Amino acid sequence: MFLTIFLAILNAILIEMIFDTYWIREHRMLTGFSGTFLVLVAMLYSLRKRRIFRFGSMKMWLRTHEWLAIAGTFVIFVHVGTHFRAILPMVALLVMFSVFVSGLIGRYVYREAKLELRSKTEELKSRGLPEHEVEQKLWVLSVTSSTLARWRSIHGPMVFILALLVVAHTISALYFSGL
Repeated sequence: MFLTIFLAILNAILIEMIFDTYWIREHRMLTGFSGTFLVLVAMLYSLRKRRIFRFGSMKMWLRTHEWLAIAGTFVIFVHVGTHFRAILPMVALLVMFSVFVSGLIGRYVYREAKLELRSKTEELKSRGLPEHEVEQKLWVLSVTSSTLARWRSIHGPMVFILALLVVAHTISALYFSGL
């Protein structure tokens, strides 16, 4: 997983370096807004999860959330490239990377724990064990699963902090670029 993340970041930086080599400077604003747009659309999953709208299945929205967040993060890394001159964008990039890694960890670890809990429960029930014995034997796995569910309480506030940083970065970038 970390090798994949490293290679994606490296590719994004290489793409940005190619843009810079050929004096294609217009990509900064385009990739910044495009990446932000992809991440914003990915956040519609949270609205669907809270039943603010009912279009589409939860599974479809979760997959959309995952892929758009990955694509948006990649485009933002193309936007940044090797330009680390200002503190605000650097902090926003670090928080975005933390949110991204947090999402990947949550995706894989939570699913694995849930699948294992489901399969162990079915296995113990098929042996004819009473419900209370099944719960007793799976207590540790159940606690692990509920702990992973609390991951959202960390991921959500990180997303909120990232949103504030992106707004501040966008305002300052537009102000200082003269737009």
